[in-house]
Amino acid sequence: MKRLALLVLLASAVAQADDRATAERYFRAGSQAYSAQNFSAAAADFDEAFKAMPLPEIAFSAAQAYRRLYRVDAKPEYARRCVELYKLYLDRVKTGGRVGDAADSLGEMEREMERANIKPSTAATTTVEHTRLGVSITLPGQGDTALREVGDSTGEVTKGLHATLDGKPIEPFALVDVDPREHVVGVSAAGYLPAEKKAIAIAGQSQLIELELRPRPATIAVHTEADAVIAIDGRPTPGSSLEIGAGKHLLAITHRGREPFARELVVQRGQLLVLDAPLRSTSRRKAVPWVLGSASVLAAGALTTSIVALVRDHSASNLQRSLAMGDQPAHVADDYDHAVTSRDHFVTATWILGGAAVAAAATGLALYLFDEPSAESVRFAPLVAPGAGGAVMTGQF
Repeated sequence: MKRLALLVLLASAVAQADDRATAERYFRAGSQAYSAQNFSAAAADFDEAFKAMPLPEIAFSAAQAYRRLYRVDAKPEYARRCVELYKLYLDRVKTGGRVGDAADSLGEMEREMERANIKPSTAATTTVEHTRLGVSITLPGQGDTALREVGDSTGEVTKGLHATLDGKPIEPFALVDVDPREHVVGVSAAGYLPAEKKAIAIAGQSQLIELELRPRPATIAVHTEADAVIAIDGRPTPGSSLEIGAGKHLLAITHRGREPFARELVVQRGQLLVLDAPLRSTSRRKAVPWVLGSASVLAAGALTTSIVALVRDHSASNLQRSLAMGDQPAHVADDYDHAVTSRDHFVTATWILGGAAVAAAATGLALYLFDEPSAESVRFAPLVAPGAGGAVMTGQF
């Protein structure tokens, strides 16, 4: 017996969860239809939400939609349903909430019915079962709309929003009578990727099919030097054509021997942005030709002094052989000493110039090989220009 009671409770909890999910789905669609000022669709969606879960918040929202719909199309049934829903709300909510607004609107609609000689319905309302499908559009992060009363003000509408049923345009969020078979619903909007889904319409039931629109990425085409490393928000990306989400991003470009290029970008959904990113040589890279040129001059000097040292060494060797033969004038010995001293001086000069040339060449090579500036030290300042936005880059490299 206890097990049976537990199963009954679990089944009841599952049913309530399903009913709430259905109510929330229809309520989201009704709220968006209300924002789009499609009050007919909003009233129908709120009615379906109220059927799934008869909460006072939903009754008030449906009453609001019927009141606005009556202003557009003064049908008696809209006024009667509006009054009925406001009364349902006030029967359940005595204080707080939107009691004041409900009471004021109820009085306004009752006076309107009296002026238009619209009699309250005394007959029981007969429910006509329709086979209907509708398309509800959600955006990322909009899936958990709370069930709260809608106000008089309407919100923003997604630009270029379109819905189709079997390829034919229909009103978004509206429930449309269809044949009980498989159908294809689709949605599209400016700046979003189109979405499509198959749905089977069940005879005598209304179904609202939710489709989520995902933003189109923005495309950035970067024109810069080959082999440059392009990073978005600190993450390297392959290629020079980049797809990023809408919003603010940090673009950084690095290349050996070039000063980092960085810019703060604000892009919109589906935007195509072409960015020219010329890279300037770093001070180190600019110094490399001068350092290597100096190394070449020093190497040429070392070669010259080595040649002169060889010539002086040859002369000293000849004089030494003459002195070894004996019977030479006194000045021959002086010439030999002078040739040896001169040779030694040029040998020393060769070592000094050669060492300096090697050091200069090594310095130039190091400046070339290890000239890899990092974008981490870049600082940004706001940049405002006609038709463009971003940031200028400053830093030390």
